[in-house]
Amino acid sequence: MAQVEFRRAQTLMIYWHDGELTAENYLESRSTDAEAENAVAVDARAVELLEHFTDWSTVEKVVAGLGDFDTDSVREAVEALAGAGLLVDRTGAEREERFLGAWRAWGEEARFFHFGTRNTIYTGDSLEQRRSDARWVRETGGTPPAIFKSYPEAPRVYLPRAFLPLAEAFGQVLTRRRTHRVFTGEPVGLAQLSTVLFYTFAPMQLYDAGDLGTLMLRTSPCGGARHELEGYVAVLDVQDVPPGLYHYNAEAHALELVDPGFDRARLHRLTYESEMCTPSAFVCFVTAVFERTMYKYRHSRALRVTLLSAGHLGQTFVLTSTAVGLGAWQSAAFRDEELDEALGVDGFAEGCLYMFGAGVPVRDETGMPAGISRARLTDPGRLVAPHPADVRAGGG
Repeated sequence: MAQVEFRRAQTLMIYWHDGELTAENYLESRSTDAEAENAVAVDARAVELLEHFTDWSTVEKVVAGLGDFDTDSVREAVEALAGAGLLVDRTGAEREERFLGAWRAWGEEARFFHFGTRNTIYTGDSLEQRRSDARWVRETGGTPPAIFKSYPEAPRVYLPRAFLPLAEAFGQVLTRRRTHRVFTGEPVGLAQLSTVLFYTFAPMQLYDAGDLGTLMLRTSPCGGARHELEGYVAVLDVQDVPPGLYHYNAEAHALELVDPGFDRARLHRLTYESEMCTPSAFVCFVTAVFERTMYKYRHSRALRVTLLSAGHLGQTFVLTSTAVGLGAWQSAAFRDEELDEALGVDGFAEGCLYMFGAGVPVRDETGMPAGISRARLTDPGRLVAPHPADVRAGGG
């Protein structure tokens, strides 16, 4: 290894875990066939040694700068750090630089989450394996968490179950869906609200999942049918529903009053003074009750599935809104901590992930949302990028 140059990896995360200082290069590949940890425990000397490789250096140069250690012991430590991916050679650095160039606009939080949850181990999905996994979950997790949430002491608005017919052809609903930002100010009908909330959040049926308990099935898919997502509704202009902030009780198909004083001014603040959200007739805030997912799925990758499930729910919401004649939108632009506080959740056991809303839309003469114009003459050369011939997925 003499005269080989190394540099500290630029994709390191260092944190305390179970009382040990731990370092991890989240860009290192993981096996998908055998359990392997990229994270390793490090001590103060290892951290000091990493500091000496801030810039390109060799074992010999570092030994000269340390003084108190012999070459063999430093070389052994460098080999261990390089083997753990904490030091990279020129080849590794080239891959690292390509990654940092591609992800230059996003910070360490996004990089660590995405690449730190890649290449995990799956146990399989055969019937025998799923039953075995379910037994293990029950044995290690105890009683399954409740699948519904309620505010038993809150006043309720029981929503009508005379739902509007979703009779329009699916293809027409699908192609007519657009994000709407301008609304007429007319109130939304109670039947419209009831229909949208029911088909977005309510269970279509329950099923017996054996050791995993009784689970719900919504119109939207959700990993393992955990359905960890709850809906809170800011009612601003809906016929026969007093304005305020409500929790949607999916089991009872009812709105439970959380805050009667919630108004457009509060919504305006929580959504960064959004000109799209504030004029809506109602807004849904989607929270995750994380325990429902964690009960079955103990790996960090499961958070990806929860976020995807929120997206599925959002698509169902906007399509159903479109089908009943409303214009809908969706957004993640909200003040997280302030919104959690407004909803009465702590952000830890339950926290807001997403929001969407609707109202009576303003459309132009072509049916497009107000303010949106169709593209006309277009140069396709500016729209299509050729695939680089020398790119290899994750390669060095």
